[in-house]
Amino acid sequence: MRSAIVRPLALLAVVAACGDDPGRASAGPPATTSTTGSSTGSATDEPTSTTTSTDATTTSTAPTEPTSTTGEPLDACGGCDADQLCDPAEGCLDCASGGPCPEAVLYAAPDGAGSECTYTDPCSLQGAQAVVRILNTVMTGDIRVYLRGGTYALTAPWVLTADDSGSGGHDVVWRAFPGEAPVLSGGVPVGPWRLVDPALNIHRAAVPGDSRHLWIGDDRAVRARGPAAPGFVETPTGYTAPDAAMAAWADITAVEVVGHRYWKSFRCPLAAVAGTTVTVQDPCWTDAQLHKDMDVDFTLDLPQWFENARELLDEPGEFYLDRGALVVDHIPRAGVDLATAPAIVPVLKTLLHGAGTIDAPLRHVRFEGLTFAHAGWLAPSGPQGYVEMQAGIRLVGGGTWASEKTPAAVRFEAADHVTIAGCSFTHLGAGGLSFELGAHDNLVVNNRFEDISAGAIQLGNVTETWHHHPDDPATIVADNTIRSNFVTRTGVEYPSTVAIWAGYTEGTRIEHNDLFDLPYTGISVGWGWGAVDVDYPSPASSLDNHIENNRVGYHMRVLEDGGGIYTLGAQMGSTNAGNYVHNQGHPYGALYLDNGTQHYTVSGNVVEKVDYWLLCTTYATDATNNAITGNYSELDNPFVQPDPPHPSNTIAGNVVFGASMPPEAQTIVAAAGLLPEHRAMHPDELARGLPATASSIYDPTHPESQGNDGDGRTGWSPKGADEDPSPWWQVDLQQPRALSGAEVVMRWELDQPATRADLEIVGANQPDASDAVVLARLGATPLPHRAIWPARWTDRTPYRYLRVRKAGTGYMYLGEVRVLAAP
Repeated sequence: MRSAIVRPLALLAVVAACGDDPGRASAGPPATTSTTGSSTGSATDEPTSTTTSTDATTTSTAPTEPTSTTGEPLDACGGCDADQLCDPAEGCLDCASGGPCPEAVLYAAPDGAGSECTYTDPCSLQGAQAVVRILNTVMTGDIRVYLRGGTYALTAPWVLTADDSGSGGHDVVWRAFPGEAPVLSGGVPVGPWRLVDPALNIHRAAVPGDSRHLWIGDDRAVRARGPAAPGFVETPTGYTAPDAAMAAWADITAVEVVGHRYWKSFRCPLAAVAGTTVTVQDPCWTDAQLHKDMDVDFTLDLPQWFENARELLDEPGEFYLDRGALVVDHIPRAGVDLATAPAIVPVLKTLLHGAGTIDAPLRHVRFEGLTFAHAGWLAPSGPQGYVEMQAGIRLVGGGTWASEKTPAAVRFEAADHVTIAGCSFTHLGAGGLSFELGAHDNLVVNNRFEDISAGAIQLGNVTETWHHHPDDPATIVADNTIRSNFVTRTGVEYPSTVAIWAGYTEGTRIEHNDLFDLPYTGISVGWGWGAVDVDYPSPASSLDNHIENNRVGYHMRVLEDGGGIYTLGAQMGSTNAGNYVHNQGHPYGALYLDNGTQHYTVSGNVVEKVDYWLLCTTYATDATNNAITGNYSELDNPFVQPDPPHPSNTIAGNVVFGASMPPEAQTIVAAAGLLPEHRAMHPDELARGLPATASSIYDPTHPESQGNDGDGRTGWSPKGADEDPSPWWQVDLQQPRALSGAEVVMRWELDQPATRADLEIVGANQPDASDAVVLARLGATPLPHRAIWPARWTDRTPYRYLRVRKAGTGYMYLGEVRVLAAP
């Protein structure tokens, strides 16, 4: 006789006798034996997985009878004995013997309607939450809730409070069912589509409400925008246009003026256009003109483009949403069939809210292997717009310095011992993940952040006095760890936001993360420019922060005055060590100690392909009492103010290595970035240094080898069109490999639009590519300057040769081609 799959509520007394949690298994494929270990509750504990058991009392056995007589599976393990508990990641667990065992194993599904959350009759997400609240009052082991694959279409934020906490030092674990992909989505499907403008290939569909975002499959559609906007003249209320064309646009208050300046990005809606007079809405315009300093103007200047008018809809991939008629118009990209491609618009800003309080925190909860997707943010469409102060902190005071932090799709307040592990954050219209208001001892590990409008991860806040000098120490954001996450293509809509940002925090550890392809700064810790360290009698709540062993590359692509790793303010006992920062776009410092940075030890970092390896500034409030020693830089190019530096700073013993990186620096580079056990979150880069060939080379300074040498500032270039009308570059992977995509870095040092359009990537197993299969195409619309083309494909056929070729006419240049193995 076989048992039921999970512990039903009637068996609660039996479950309670099972003992402690046998360990924290990862959300990987099902194991056939148990895993053992301890659950200490520390933020440094990471999910582990093993296929062996050394526990003497609790064993895990493979099922011997996988199905019932009707052929249906009896449980997720295929059938366990009556005194065993099935955990689909570990197998059949012997709990009656008194050894460590989960409190309960529950199941949820997108269409779940059960009441006891069993494998055969799963609950909804909210139904599983209700059952957890019955079981979690006295826990002797973890409660594990397995989310079956599919989309959990949220109509309201999923809110967890103290009532959803683990107890007895054990966790409530919300985990992906092995081998499946649960997606918590704030979006709704759009369709069917109908063709309304054959000349421009514009299709139309109804939408449930206003939105700034549309995703077609995995591709973010672009809000209809105009080209660069020359000929405008700034006025006290907006602009004078070069002609009266905009006055004829139908919905002028939906149109935004977009501008970037130094480290700031701006988006302001228009109020009216009369003839050539363009008036911008307040309070956005007032706030956008507020920041003038040092005789330098940091305000919104002339427009870079206008956005969100039907009259601007003219390129494949663009869309316009008519908020009055509630329809969206879209021109699909080449090869996209809107009849089959899923189209999604977001209806929620927040997907998950951990709403603890200082008196009743949310505690001991884990999220493993989940995907958070399709959240939006409508606020920048209103009169306030989006006016940057710095790093995602935006002005909202209508002429004052009042500010707010850019929101995140997943946020936690007053949370401790919360773990986010092996999750994906993607297709988000604001930020990714935020911990604030007394969050401490939390762990963010082995996650992937990609295609996010603002920053990936935020810790703490800076907008109120109590953020830096709290009356209640319990409100301090402290002892949180951000470890071994892959972050790419953040700041898509708000490029001034930072990939990983911490405000006033204590005991923060940001370590072993890999950050790639960013519009602005990679990691920023601290705030206040030193002001709160001299204007208050006691130190700010900012100390003992550690930025170590991270890899930051191809950053600062859009804005300037930032860096790879940026710090502000006094932070006693803090370190910046063992990081690798490379291929920075705009200035300034790869290691940037800005105003008021104090008490940092900056050591053992490696920097190459940047304008300045170090920036240590003393403008306004001095950066003082820092030790900058034992770092490695390709070039002797520090930027120190004043020069010589402030006497309290030690800048000595740093190594300039030139063209040949020493072994000690190579060791640092090899150890930086994702930990080995987490590198599956980003497929391995295969092509670096392998043999490359090409149709031609422009001259000896642009050889084929510079197309995959790891340096985006060098590159391969063919001869001109007269001598090489069909140029191509190819890498030999040495053996056929299954591939998932490529990152094609365009030319950085010169702005040549023709090099960023009309490209194809093909796979082949013959060196002459006579058997070539087209894997990805880049259309005729040039990507922006310093762009990186993230080409992806689903073809898993192994190819030995990968070739990038010009599909149209015009000049070709490749800065770097990174070939990604299939995971």
